[in-house]
Amino acid sequence: MIVAQGLTKTYDGKPAVDGIDVTVEPGRVTGFLGPNGAGKSTTMRMILGLDRPTAGSVTVNGHRYVDSPAPLREVGALLEARALHPGRSARDHLRWMAVSNGIPAARVDEVLDLVGLEAIAGKRVGTFSLGMGQRLGIAVALLGNPPAGRAARR
Repeated sequence: MIVAQGLTKTYDGKPAVDGIDVTVEPGRVTGFLGPNGAGKSTTMRMILGLDRPTAGSVTVNGHRYVDSPAPLREVGALLEARALHPGRSARDHLRWMAVSNGIPAARVDEVLDLVGLEAIAGKRVGTFSLGMGQRLGIAVALLGNPPAGRAARR
């Protein structure tokens, strides 16, 4: 479960996110809707510990996401499809993420198959089209098989 209370982020005194209170229940697909600049990405970055809130708090499963020893096992997220090392293959990109989160190596091939990249898993991601990069990003989000994802596939 994700719980945000009074979540606020300001830049140069201007609010990007202003006092959000939200609870995201396990197993629920939840989306943020709004125009550019509404704070959707900033909120996700605070949930994932990539940005520090100016005020308020956010927890994932009762603790800060950054305190998790295996964060990919708790939340799968895709914020930026091009956050990839261009010299690594798709398989190698997923392998290092799996190792760093204690995820079995066999899961790498499973998610490559799920997103339709198994045939090109050995190619360098710097050669990928935007769509292929997005598929790899989705594979990363699925890699840890977070609990809600496991329940959804039953």
